[in-house]
Parts: sequence; structure tokens; C-alpha cells
Amino acid sequence: MEIIREDTGELTATLHLKLSEEDFLPQIVAELNKLQREAVIPGFRKGKVPMEHIKKLYGYSLFFDYINKLLIETVIQYITENQLPILGYPLINQQAGSFNMEYYQGEEPEFLFDIAFTPEIEINFSEIQPVKYIKIVPTQTDIDRQIEKFREQFAELVEIETVDGEAIIEGELFEIDNSGSPKEDGYHQPIRFDIREESLPQEIKDKLLGLRKDEIIDFLFGSSEDLAKFIGISLSEAENLYKNLQLKIISISHKKLPELNQDFFHQVFPEQNIETLEEFRAEVAKKINLNVLQEYSDRLFYLASMQMILNQTNIPLPKDFLKRWIATDENKDLEEVDKGIDDYIESIRIDLLINYIIEKADIKIDEEDIRNHLAQKIVSSSFPYLQNNPNIVEKISQYVDAAMKNEKNIENAENELRERKIIEFLKSNLPLEITELDSTTFMASITKDTKKEDKEAQEEKSNEIMENNTENQNNE
Repeated sequence: MEIIREDTGELTATLHLKLSEEDFLPQIVAELNKLQREAVIPGFRKGKVPMEHIKKLYGYSLFFDYINKLLIETVIQYITENQLPILGYPLINQQAGSFNMEYYQGEEPEFLFDIAFTPEIEINFSEIQPVKYIKIVPTQTDIDRQIEKFREQFAELVEIETVDGEAIIEGELFEIDNSGSPKEDGYHQPIRFDIREESLPQEIKDKLLGLRKDEIIDFLFGSSEDLAKFIGISLSEAENLYKNLQLKIISISHKKLPELNQDFFHQVFPEQNIETLEEFRAEVAKKINLNVLQEYSDRLFYLASMQMILNQTNIPLPKDFLKRWIATDENKDLEEVDKGIDDYIESIRIDLLINYIIEKADIKIDEEDIRNHLAQKIVSSSFPYLQNNPNIVEKISQYVDAAMKNEKNIENAENELRERKIIEFLKSNLPLEITELDSTTFMASITKDTKKEDKEAQEEKSNEIMENNTENQNNE
């Protein structure tokens, strides 16, 4: 077999594959002989069917399948061996004539395939125009709220006699049988919770008020879903428990919040010598978790950065080839593809830029990264419920195992982690125009932008309707 590469443009080429009889004829003849030996056809004895009849029945499809397989394998091997940076996949050349399938007449066929190459990209990120980056800083309210969380975290538990509206309850949950007795080998776990938790049914709260140590009550939830969330168990476990569970009170206590003094400052920041409330508030401000807002800001920065880089970077693409490739890949006609070709090309340029950054930053995502990411998401969304489960670490691991069985979860986690790492690379390598906004101002700006976008969308829709009405009237 002879393969010749003909460059047809800066980013396109045509592969000429010329086959000789030796490339396909022996294999096809051998397969025909095998079919002749094994064919069972009415009117003929097994193994005695004339070859001409076998060729008429199977020759065309046999030839087509074998040649098609041979061409695909040959093109892939050529691309791999020559390490060609292919864009899309090879397409049959439109100018190539059809081949006579009468394979046994000795004709040597030539097949043409068009290929395209990914453009070489080189970006000096330091020369890109500065990109606006919004750094979210906490408000005084945010700081006050975080200080209260620290006080709750370092609160001292003081035992009290009876359950009141601020009680912390430690107890034992146990499954009961139909007679109301503890079920042998049934569910039996310790639990600790705050009576003020919103997910605790009001009926249970009312029953708890006034109870003392060692008293027992029915711990019944309205649904298995509510119970599963509250004590951090699976839905299947909760299905058998939510109507058959009791709570025995082991201890009742109040949280005694620490005073805002140096002892408390040292508890929160043991490695720092903080003497005043002002110093403490300043340090707390650094520790406040504004991840949700900052991630939103990072996302805006990511979109703006990618657009800025694309605007200032030449990433040429073979437009005509891409039209044919997209039409083939999405089973659309060329006219339909041509209407949206600019959007297609923009999407491909973004993908190429992302791949360039991934290679430049040596970004890799492994299974441990994905598991940790899923665990963080589970904790952030379910911690109010999981915290009541004594086996919290084991439960989180079980939830992660279940999530890892879904390919969509893995794909989403990979995409989120990859984007996060790209954002960190861009923040470190692009010139930034940093603006600090507190959380309240940032949220207000988002709301304002959203309303503006909605208004513009409504105006655009109204204009479209008016244009359609005018066009219809003109047609009438």
C-alpha cells in the first residue's frame, strides 16, 4: 500500500491511499473460499455452491467491509506513527471518483481522505490586556456572624436538669418491634443534637420539652427521607426505621458561650498573640469562608479571561473543512451548519485554548482528586444532617463510593476541578485589575446585572415579535 500526503492548505491535507491487489485480494479470496465450504443454500449440497454464486451473494458486502476496515486502520496508523495533531477526524475527499466494486477484475483502487490539523498556539499571558478580578471581602455583619460561630464551636457544655428550648441532647436511638420493645439486632446508635435544629419535627420538639435524663420517647418522623437526613443514614435504612424508633435521653446540657477575651482569642488562633478585639476581628476577617460568592466571582473572571485571550490571540481554523466535519458529525446539511458556523468555530477555539492551558499548566485530575471533591460537596450540602451521625467519616465515604458509580458525577467533578485549576493558573499568569467588593455590594451588582440582562432579553424578544408581525403584514 502506498500513502502520499498532499498539503492543500496551512491546516489541511489530503491523504492518497493506493491499494494493490496484495493488500486485499488474498484475504477476500480466502474468505470467499471459507464461505463456499460452509454455505448452506437451498438447491446446493454443502461445500458445492459455485463460486460465482457465492460472489454474487456475498462479494460486494465482503469487499466493502474489508476495504472499509483496512482503510480506517491504515489512516489511524499513519496519523499515529507520524504524530499528526488532527482536528476532528478524516473525511472522504469530495473530488474522489467512485470505485468499481468488481474487485476480482484486478483494478488497483485509490482512496482520498481529507484531514485538518490543530493550529499551533503560543500565548504570552503577561502581555494580555489586564482582566478585572473581583475579590470578595467580608462585611462587619459577616465578621459578627463568624465570631458567633467560633463561640458556638468553643462553647462549654453545662448540664441541666430538664429539656428546654435551647437544650443540647445526647441520647441513644434504638429500633423497636411491634410490641414496643427494643428489637434484637435492630438499629442502635448514639446521637447528639440541638433541639433548635430546623430539620427536627416540631412534634418531637414538643415531646422533648420538660423531659429528664433516662426518659424515653417515640422518635417518629413524617417520612423516611426526613429521618435519613437528620441522622445521616441511607434512605433504605430509614425506610424500616422512621415509624419504629425511640430515643433514650442520656444527658441534657446548655452551651455556655465564651467571653470575647484573650483566652477566647487564643482558643481560636493558638499560634498568634492577639490582645485586642480589633486585632481579633481583623484576623477573623481573613478566615471567613466566602467560597460560594468567591467561586461565582472566579467564574465571571474565568469567562472574561478566556474571552480576552481569544480576542488577542490568533487561532486560525480551516473553516471549509470544519463545515463538512460538523455536518457529517451531527448529520446536518451544509446550509444548516453554515448559519451557525461562527458559533461552532468560537466553541472550537475555546476548546483549543482550554487544552493549551491544560498542557501549559500540566493540569492532571486523578481519582483521589475526584473523591475529595465529591466528599467536600457532600459535606457542604449535607453536614447539618451528617453531624448527627456518629459514623460521619464512614458515611461520607459510603456516599462518595455511591457517587463514583455514576459516570456523570465523575465527569462533572473532573470538569469542575479542571476549571478551578485553570482559574488558578489564569490568576497567577494574567495581569489582573483587582477590585475589592464586600459580599453585600457584590450581591447587589449581580442582581443589577441579572435584571439588566433580563430587560435586554425582553426588549430583544419584543423587537423580534414586532419584526415578525411587520413581515406577516407585508406578506398579506
